[in-house]
Amino acid sequence: MPVLSTSAPGQFRTRTHEIGYSDEVEMADPSASTTRPSKDDGMIREKLTAIADVFNTENTLEDQDATLLLSKSTPADAANMRRMGKPQQLIRHFRFLSTVSFVALATAAWEIGLFVLTPGLTDGGRAGLMASMAPIAGAQYHWVSEFAPDRYQRILSYISGWTSTIAWQAGNAQGLFLVGSLIQTMILINDDSYGFPSWQGTLLAFMAVLIAYTGVVYGARVLPYWQNAVFVVHILAYLGYIIPVWVSSPRATHAQVWTEFDNGGGWNTMGLSVLIGQLSGISTQCGGIDTAAHMSEEIKDAAYSVPRVMVAVYIINALIIFPGVVTVVYHIDDLDAALSDATTYPAIYVLRGAIPVGWITVILVLIALLNVASNIVYLAAVTRDLFAFARDRGLPFSRWISKIDDKRHIPVNACILSSGVACCLALIYIGSPLAFYAITSLGAVSLLQCYTLSIGCLLWRRLNHPETLPPAQFSLGRWGIPVNVAAVGYGTWCFFWAFWPQQTPVTAAGLNWAAPIFVAALIGAMLYFVFTARRTYVGPVTEVEGRKEHFR
Repeated sequence: MPVLSTSAPGQFRTRTHEIGYSDEVEMADPSASTTRPSKDDGMIREKLTAIADVFNTENTLEDQDATLLLSKSTPADAANMRRMGKPQQLIRHFRFLSTVSFVALATAAWEIGLFVLTPGLTDGGRAGLMASMAPIAGAQYHWVSEFAPDRYQRILSYISGWTSTIAWQAGNAQGLFLVGSLIQTMILINDDSYGFPSWQGTLLAFMAVLIAYTGVVYGARVLPYWQNAVFVVHILAYLGYIIPVWVSSPRATHAQVWTEFDNGGGWNTMGLSVLIGQLSGISTQCGGIDTAAHMSEEIKDAAYSVPRVMVAVYIINALIIFPGVVTVVYHIDDLDAALSDATTYPAIYVLRGAIPVGWITVILVLIALLNVASNIVYLAAVTRDLFAFARDRGLPFSRWISKIDDKRHIPVNACILSSGVACCLALIYIGSPLAFYAITSLGAVSLLQCYTLSIGCLLWRRLNHPETLPPAQFSLGRWGIPVNVAAVGYGTWCFFWAFWPQQTPVTAAGLNWAAPIFVAALIGAMLYFVFTARRTYVGPVTEVEGRKEHFR
């Protein structure tokens, strides 16, 4: 897919800040007659005209130079922000290498990927898990607005904005909780009598939230500078995990790894079981890579750097996770024992067969610390996603959420809200671990919907109105359409299988609750649209140069 200018849009902060939308700005219902403009339509047109006047006036050159200097933007960054009609409110601290490290840590390919193998091992076994690893790419709700058919951009981008928000908030909670779970696992491997109390898991999750919040808010200025060093630890710790396993752990045979499938879920056919077991592969592919896109307004020369960062990190992660998965499955000598291990993690079962408890604890400490670093950078991206959608007035309390802190130049309120959501989800775990995991399972489902829809909208515009696509500094050229078609097809395929439960017969405890929760969340979003957002949310394309005239 041709990656377009991924720097999220905007330009001169000083003047546009005074003109920015308020929560009271209204837009007429689309069903209203277009021959007699309403008062609300006039208000929207006045806002858009005022913004356009500020951007086009000749006496803004000094403001432009000042903005470039203060925000550390390049002229290309400023041009992209101006084209999309958004103010440059954040500072571009990140460069190419620090962004690569940022995204690599956010994805935590092996630190998380090796701990979500259970679905694939349950439905498909070792061979089924090896068959489930496949790629997927995606984009943001802004692209849905810009590339969707004009008459549908508003509602489609609104839906994508909500599903993206749901996905990132759920993923944030899951990553924060994993730190607490790893700490409890360390206690268990050193004390077999430990019972994994739910309330302790929640308290540990609170601790992880506090650390992540502190790192994002109070460590905002140094955020781009420590990641390169942690990225090196990320690689060294990976080697520290797999090398002892290679050397000392019992091994399965080649036949067991590549040809011995297992239908632990009790499905009618082995083929169906393997397809359901794709969740492990899907979840490692669809989360985290687009953190670069969400951080675009803080990356220097973003249109050039962001797509290359995403490709580079994807390749790095593939080179890490595939050998890691192969290592784990080759050293599971007893699949049933690995799935029933007291730690609940087959990856730790493999370690227990290779090295003493003391060294396992050291490795798990490193993994937990790396996940803490991952949580910090992931929370940073989560807050930018929330900030962007609130800036376009797609959420309740959008004005408060989208406020930029004058001292730190980051969306602190969005970080407070995201941290609060994570704490609330952690409280659910005390009453029902099942409910907590059901909510966090929404991450993959919501991201797949958002990715597939946005790529589909880009594909539609490439086929029907290619002249309206902006110039890109990164393009697949003639391969763009075939890659887009393949991405939409694969994304739709994964979206379908992501709703299936792991086992049959299906009980309340074993149901994949992602489907009803996903539907309920969409119903809630649409109710908010009907009663409130239809008067405030117009879609970011209404501010894009060359397109906004169509919406006046």
